Amino acid sequence: MSRGDKEASLLRLARRAGHLSTSLSALLFSLFVLIPFAWVIFTAVKSRWEVARNPLGLPADWQWANFAEAWRVGHFDRYFLNSIYVVVPTVLIVLVFSTLAAFAFSQFRFKAKGLLFAVLLVALTVPLDILIIPLFYDLLGMGLLNTHWALILPQAAATLPFGILLLRSFMEDVPKEILDAARIDGCSNSRLLYHIVIPLSRPALASLLVFTFMWTWNQFLLPVVLVQDDLMRTLPVGLNYFQGRYSTDIPLLMAGAAICFLPIVIVYVIFQRQFIKGIAAGALK
Repeated sequence: MSRGDKEASLLRLARRAGHLSTSLSALLFSLFVLIPFAWVIFTAVKSRWEVARNPLGLPADWQWANFAEAWRVGHFDRYFLNSIYVVVPTVLIVLVFSTLAAFAFSQFRFKAKGLLFAVLLVALTVPLDILIIPLFYDLLGMGLLNTHWALILPQAAATLPFGILLLRSFMEDVPKEILDAARIDGCSNSRLLYHIVIPLSRPALASLLVFTFMWTWNQFLLPVVLVQDDLMRTLPVGLNYFQGRYSTDIPLLMAGAAICFLPIVIVYVIFQRQFIKGIAAGALK
């Protein structure tokens, strides 16, 4: 075998080893992510006696009725609708105002532009937890406690800086030639945004939609502090129903947890392609 053939053979072996290591890494990461979900599902279909006897094993008698019981006993029909009433307006507010603000920051020049953008960056570093007490008194003064708006407005305000930053980076990369040609043809700024910029930013918008939906749906602190009326609680807070003072109904708790994360999985599956494009494009930037 010639020296060139040996080098080619070694190169092929190195490539195969690289592909194998990549596949093994992906497999290990997938197992690391999926095993907790599988454990939640398996625990949700066990009886309380079986959970105490064999908490990590497969269920011997699949109790699918636990999901229906968790939905009925935990009042999840009401909590589910409350979560929908909070999530949908929050996502719409974040998408609309993030798109308008990002378009302004990326395409226009105005006074204090750099200062305003710096304020947005600072807002990203402020955790919502340290604002919860003054936020409580502000909403109390406005008469918004125990309403859906007490959850919608703070969550939208907390997500807007991230949304503006994400969309601005995508809109800045829209080819200037396309925008200039549209302006020469008499296209207004509103039509420019609606017909050109937004279609080109669909991956970023899908990513923002998924992130906002996930963060709002899983929000726990705001509903606990700002909503005391049981009729206004959301799903994550409703899981506390299965935790008593002296005992916890683990199968029903896991069934409720599965019901909680199912909508997030559905939203991700629907927007999977655009979401991956948005994340990949953001990583390349």
